[in-house]
Amino acid sequence: MVNPESKTLVDDSETKKSNKISVVLLTQNPLKPMFQSPHKVMSSMPRELSKEIIVVHYNSTNRTSDFDEALESPKGDVNHPDEKILHVRVEGEFASGVMRGIELSVGKYILVMDADLPYSRDIIPELVTALIANPNFIIVASRFVKDAHVRRIPFVQNAIGKTARGIARYGLKIKNVKDPTSACFAFSRHVIKDIRFEAKGKEALLEILVKVSNNSENNVAVKEIPIKQDDTLITRKLDFNRILNYSKDVWELYRFGKKSKLETDKDNSGQKIRRSILFLSKAGRFFTVGASGLVVNYVASFLLSSLVPNIWYIHATLFGIILSITSNFILNKIWTFEDRNFSPRHVLRQYVLFLALCTLGAVIQLSLVYAFVEYSHIPYAVSLILAVCVASISNFLLNKKITFGEKIWE
Repeated sequence: MVNPESKTLVDDSETKKSNKISVVLLTQNPLKPMFQSPHKVMSSMPRELSKEIIVVHYNSTNRTSDFDEALESPKGDVNHPDEKILHVRVEGEFASGVMRGIELSVGKYILVMDADLPYSRDIIPELVTALIANPNFIIVASRFVKDAHVRRIPFVQNAIGKTARGIARYGLKIKNVKDPTSACFAFSRHVIKDIRFEAKGKEALLEILVKVSNNSENNVAVKEIPIKQDDTLITRKLDFNRILNYSKDVWELYRFGKKSKLETDKDNSGQKIRRSILFLSKAGRFFTVGASGLVVNYVASFLLSSLVPNIWYIHATLFGIILSITSNFILNKIWTFEDRNFSPRHVLRQYVLFLALCTLGAVIQLSLVYAFVEYSHIPYAVSLILAVCVASISNFLLNKKITFGEKIWE
């Protein structure tokens, strides 16, 4: 956690008078050429600004002896003695590297960039210019705004990425940012001086956005700059650990948001506890109904195939599926969500939505099983369990919000 007493996080008078910019350059490949080398970044900065570059080598355990040589920090330019390139080593993940870089920086402005991604040369001056013009903004290099250009990625990985961004935007209420997981962003030092970083995972920007937005003393907006990445980009493999770590980060930030609200609004604590209990109660009912649907499906299919002569087993199974979906819908409407509007038009609309979302859940399950097995090489048995869990949770949340018109987190 960043020390709140650290001088580097204090917006003092000396820093305010300075126009120095600190670039925190992250890499986990110290023995390979970086797409964004420190000297390349230095030459891309506006000449009128004083600057420093802190190259943070994260995930740096168990390296060879060449690593220490790679960390040697060259001396600054003799014509600009205040400009320097510093190399440091951090054992943690990306966010830990960002935190360490901020701790070591002294500039009024801070630019964070993943050195292992091939951003275009003009993104740095664009970010810096936008930041200086808008010092109370967080400037984000975005992949998802107009005029952005990135290499196309596989369909499954793209779908998982959209889901992750959707969770960040709506689950963590970061709705004003289209790319909350960007690895290239800039901000003024005073924007973060009153917040604490846990910095345990990879989502540094997401943590800053959540904690800044929960700080009532900050009035910070976000400006997104369209990103342009070279076509030489090799898509990073999306493995199970990446998904798991992202889920942990989101959960911790969600808990932080809840805790922050409880601390600032104690009068509503009883109501929030009640909402949490109500949410868990409805989730329990929904999954209980789902379990009963499996029984209805099996019994109906078996009895129909046994009692009706000459019926094809596929037809019997299809009947069991339809009957189980119908029973699930009725039980969820009456028992789980306690919806008492039984007008034919309303019920029919809800049933169609329920059926459509059940179909979507099946698609999500199949897609995740395929992604886990083919791309992450997770055993099928484990992949199936993970996919069923994700599909079931999404099915509950989507039906709660869309079919029965309730707020998700209540």
